[in-house]
Amino acid sequence: MHYRIGVAYFSPSRDWACRPVAMKPPKPVEASSASTIAWWKNPGVIYFIGAGEGPVAIKIGMAAITGNRDLRSTIVRRLSQIQSSNHELIQLLGVVRFTEGPYPARNADARERELHIEFERLRRFAAYMRGAEWFNPSPELLARIEEIRDKTPEALQLPRFFSASTTIGKGEQ
Repeated sequence: MHYRIGVAYFSPSRDWACRPVAMKPPKPVEASSASTIAWWKNPGVIYFIGAGEGPVAIKIGMAAITGNRDLRSTIVRRLSQIQSSNHELIQLLGVVRFTEGPYPARNADARERELHIEFERLRRFAAYMRGAEWFNPSPELLARIEEIRDKTPEALQLPRFFSASTTIGKGEQ
């Protein structure tokens, strides 16, 4: 028996790589709260962060660009948060911006979930557990990032690395 989930088919099995993935798309707009709908109306971004030399792990994450923040301040903030809990030097590998349509952050959220399903076999930790957005690097994943990212971080005037001296709107390493 196979289940269609998102963009991939999975077979229920004891084998970790073939276990069913319960990743669902975001709720329909009409079934969502007013605060969720307001959040979805913000621009969104999917980011790819590598940890360590090589890298040894890749995070596929999503953020909404809210309030008075812009893309740069949103990414610097996420880099800061992730670096503070990671002993490896992290680097920004790329971003995919979502600004079109009535619910850009919802579109980013849905696309991030699809990428998690696409690279499920590379997931470092079980889905829905702490660290579930971290994946083992592979030539396929790195090529996919190159394929779908908007531009290099430098071309978007985003810092590739975060350091304690990096602040929003100031110098970068």
